[in-house]
Amino acid sequence: MTELEQRVRLFIYRFVIQHDRCPTLNEIADQAGVVPIEAQEMLERLESDASAIVLSPRTGNLWLADPFAAMPTPYPVEAEGHRWFGMCVWDALGILALTGFDGQAPTRCPISGEALTLAAARGKLTQAEGIVHFAVPAADWWQHIGFT
Repeated sequence: MTELEQRVRLFIYRFVIQHDRCPTLNEIADQAGVVPIEAQEMLERLESDASAIVLSPRTGNLWLADPFAAMPTPYPVEAEGHRWFGMCVWDALGILALTGFDGQAPTRCPISGEALTLAAARGKLTQAEGIVHFAVPAADWWQHIGFT
């Protein structure tokens, strides 16, 4: 990963945390000082090399800056006036850990539909109930991250 790609990756994460959304291709290009096609190529390299971002197969836009999803999902995270989304409950917990903010991740059991809430304060879970089941081993998650 080049120094510029590292800076862009850091910019993406800081942007998501501050703005509750992923940056657009133009915002990334402006920050990197490149034209949009160069920014797109950089994102494609980051996707294949760093396994930290995922681009939408349909649009090429950011789909995931792991653990942040670029669109609403059933796994919202609410913390200190922000609202982000994870692709799964594991990502929701990852958002709370990554930001270090006190917050909660209200969701529903995918089987029963029962409301569930995970909460964290000072880096520790303060409310958690239920069982988390992963159908795919963690070592295989990135093989088909959209499914996982």
